[in-house]
Amino acid sequence: MFLFIILFSSFVCSLYSFNYQTVEHWRYLKQEQSPFLLSKTPSYFGYSLAVHRSSLLIGAPRDHSYYDVVTRRGTVWKCEFYSDGQCQRLPFRRDGDVNVRVGTSFDNKTDQWLGASIAANNDNIIAGSPFLKHRVNDGQAVEYEIPGGASIGKYERSLSMTNSTQIYSPSFLNWHSRNYNQEGYGLFGFQVILSKKPERIIISAPGSFYFRGEVHSLPILEHNWIDSRHPFIAPHYPWRELGWLRYPSNYSSNEYDDWCYRGYAVAVGNFNGDDNQEIIVSIPKLHNYRGAVEIMNSNLDESSIRTINGTQIGEYFGASLCVIDIDNDGLDDLLIGAPLYTVKKDGRILADAGRVDIYYQTPEHNLIRKQTIEGTRDGGRLGHAIANLGDIDKDGYNDVAISIPFVNSGSSSMVHIYRGSKDGLILTPSQVLQTLSMNGFGWALQGQFDYDNNGYLDLAVSSIQTETVAVILSRPILHVQTKLQHNSPTMPLNCTIQSESTCFILTICIYINDQNYQHSRRDTLTYEIQLDKDKDPADQRLFFRESFKSIKKRHFKTSDRICHDYSLYMKDDISDKLHPIRLQINYVLSSKVEANFVPPILNPENSTFDYDIPIQKDCGYDDICVSDLHLTTSHWPDVYKVGLTKKILLNMNVTNTGENAYDTQCLIQLPVGVEYVRSNTSSTVNLYCNLQKQSDRLVVCHIGNPFLANGNISIQIHTAVNNYSAIETDPLVFSINITSDNPDFKTLVSEIVVPVSSSPELVFIGVAKPEQIALDTSDNNLIKHASDLEIVHTYTLHNKGPSDAKRTEVKLMWPMMPLSGFNEHQPLLQANDLPSVIRVSDPKAKVDRCHIYQPTTNHVPSTDMYHPVINRAHSTFSDNLIRSDSSSIQHFQDSSVPTFCHGPLCKSFICYIDTLPIGHSVLIQLKAILRLNQFQSKIDRSKTFAIISNASAQVREIPLRFSSNKSSRQAIVYLKVCLSCLMRTKAITSLHT
Repeated sequence: MFLFIILFSSFVCSLYSFNYQTVEHWRYLKQEQSPFLLSKTPSYFGYSLAVHRSSLLIGAPRDHSYYDVVTRRGTVWKCEFYSDGQCQRLPFRRDGDVNVRVGTSFDNKTDQWLGASIAANNDNIIAGSPFLKHRVNDGQAVEYEIPGGASIGKYERSLSMTNSTQIYSPSFLNWHSRNYNQEGYGLFGFQVILSKKPERIIISAPGSFYFRGEVHSLPILEHNWIDSRHPFIAPHYPWRELGWLRYPSNYSSNEYDDWCYRGYAVAVGNFNGDDNQEIIVSIPKLHNYRGAVEIMNSNLDESSIRTINGTQIGEYFGASLCVIDIDNDGLDDLLIGAPLYTVKKDGRILADAGRVDIYYQTPEHNLIRKQTIEGTRDGGRLGHAIANLGDIDKDGYNDVAISIPFVNSGSSSMVHIYRGSKDGLILTPSQVLQTLSMNGFGWALQGQFDYDNNGYLDLAVSSIQTETVAVILSRPILHVQTKLQHNSPTMPLNCTIQSESTCFILTICIYINDQNYQHSRRDTLTYEIQLDKDKDPADQRLFFRESFKSIKKRHFKTSDRICHDYSLYMKDDISDKLHPIRLQINYVLSSKVEANFVPPILNPENSTFDYDIPIQKDCGYDDICVSDLHLTTSHWPDVYKVGLTKKILLNMNVTNTGENAYDTQCLIQLPVGVEYVRSNTSSTVNLYCNLQKQSDRLVVCHIGNPFLANGNISIQIHTAVNNYSAIETDPLVFSINITSDNPDFKTLVSEIVVPVSSSPELVFIGVAKPEQIALDTSDNNLIKHASDLEIVHTYTLHNKGPSDAKRTEVKLMWPMMPLSGFNEHQPLLQANDLPSVIRVSDPKAKVDRCHIYQPTTNHVPSTDMYHPVINRAHSTFSDNLIRSDSSSIQHFQDSSVPTFCHGPLCKSFICYIDTLPIGHSVLIQLKAILRLNQFQSKIDRSKTFAIISNASAQVREIPLRFSSNKSSRQAIVYLKVCLSCLMRTKAITSLHT
């Protein structure tokens, strides 16, 4: 019977195609189904994998042949590497159930799971049958059924193994009823491996001792050890004396060890420095289900055990084991899989994501965990299978495959390929293999075989769900050798397209260096040369003279060796004269697709070639420019006055007392609200300043490329404030940076700080109507008929600028009685209503408001304060004050009795004036009634009296984005109505700050 190979294209994703083949060159092995089988029973084809000489062994532990006398005996398939996938069943013993001891014991091979585990060396093939049952009658009508066995077949070229097969099983060795507790659940043959030194067969029985588990070590005898007359080990055969060892050798009474599954996985490796290989055994449910891995010497001496413990309950620590020298230090390292490990990362819980711990052996033969690989898929079970692939890419380091066979719906199983290195395993997978056509892809892995005989190791991956084994071939790796030289050590700056002669010649030689690969004319190498690779196309500096381009592409056969000369030239006036020009050559290999041909692949480490061409520069003997730049600054005006000043000049002087400074720039960050106008310089150097494209506030000035040694340059930047309301800060801060591309250059940082003056000028004047009232000083009866008199005080508030007043506060104080001693409930002077505010530019506007308020203090300046106030105003605020006639104030003081407002006899008002633009005015009018008849009847009419109101105006807010902490100016105006005055009076005006 044959297995047939299917070549088809299933979807495969490879993160980095190196160097296993994908899609079109995968080979799929599937079991041929007998047409006589009425029902499809899963055979679990691919449950185990092994290599024997030039064949791939595939276990199908539930396989059934129509012609077999035993139901679901199980099969080990042997597929030759070079026979187009022709496979045959290995002819282990084909007999049925056999009486081992007549009347006392016989075996039962139905569902024995032959092929659940496989191991092989050059001469022998061992297949485990963990469910082979040996039924024993103890002579008292009680039968015991002991599971487990291992079939050992001697390899012959004719595959005639029927008469050369022996079965190992501890149940066949002097068994009696008391052994049942020890071996009754044995599952002997669950795992089988072969050690090279000493040559022994290691067989695990995780069901022994109530599933505590047991490991057996058997010697491989001489080539003539098989006695075909004895299909089973005879009771009289001295196996104990020949070295049948087991661990543990005695039953333990510790019930906490029950169900720990010692021997779930086994491996061999050298971990103590001697010539013999140690045995590594996993116990995935030991220590309260945290698991452990034991390392013991080849004779299973219990005193030699070293233990590595798991960390998480239920992770199944040790479900898979892999011994491999990762870093090529001559010492075996150990990978331990825990496929049920729960990963907690970034707030997520990924149950059964899996983990692999990587232990490195030290020269003292200690095992140190240095690396960990954790799964990223919920339920993926990373680490279900781990395989030593050998050196698949021939870099001198062994590589590893780790499977993730279980995934949620909507995604595919996968196998990760990891490369070894001198520093250990490279944790980023070099390749991720996955296919949607094989559910459970990665159940078993087998590496270290060359299926197509191309000199590179291949990989077999199985899926028992689809009963398929994928043979993934390795592609030959080609190494590109590149040699480059040029006629000048540096690229001259004057080597431009205008140069008459060819000034820079670049010679490139390319060939394939791989003696193991038979080059074919069907393989073509394409290479692309890119000049100035790191620059954008607009900034590239170097070009091919013949094409005026920076890219050139050519082809040649891999069997050839080529050399070409290229003439190059520089672009005029390049900006980057300091950094070398990066030349990059990219190689692409293409092959003509042919049947049964695996195309080569380029080594990714040299599929790209980089080279730097230095540019000629004057930087001393070491070709490293060390500059020494200095910066000084000044500005005009000293203070920016909002609305009065638009222009702001920034002055900077830069000097270089060191070597040339390449690509030297001055960067000026303008504050918000300030705009760039232009720049100029007093030096002979062409200065180029402009706004950066990505910003309207960053001015970049190119000082020099290079800025020569002992150079000096003065820069003047003209800026303007066209919209002062956009200013956000006080003071205005201009940040200045001087930069250079020279190595180790430290940016020079400085600031120009310009204070802001933002107070508007207010003009506050008042008019009293009537200004004078002449009383009748004669004693006649007409006074009784004098009517009440309306008194109107009108204040005019005008904004002269330079800025708008966003919010102005006006306070007014009005006396209710001119003299003390009158009836407080019947004031002689009664304000009619709240003050009215009239916008001169828009009389109908109703944006301002007034109301009565109670001031905390009723401070009224004395008359002897007038002159100091006015004098102070003249000296301090001469530009902003309303000039008052001091003679009128002096006349007022000398000729009348002022009735200043104080105490409860004062009525106070406050008005809030909304935005008052530059040049605009508002009128604030206050009206009152004077009861003239009562006033004249009770005063000394020979004296002159004055009714005085006062008002103050202060700007509380200006239309700027920042809050000014500077105090605003307050204008105060006094108005009077003179009674019995024969002279004309004027408004008394003062100003306080």
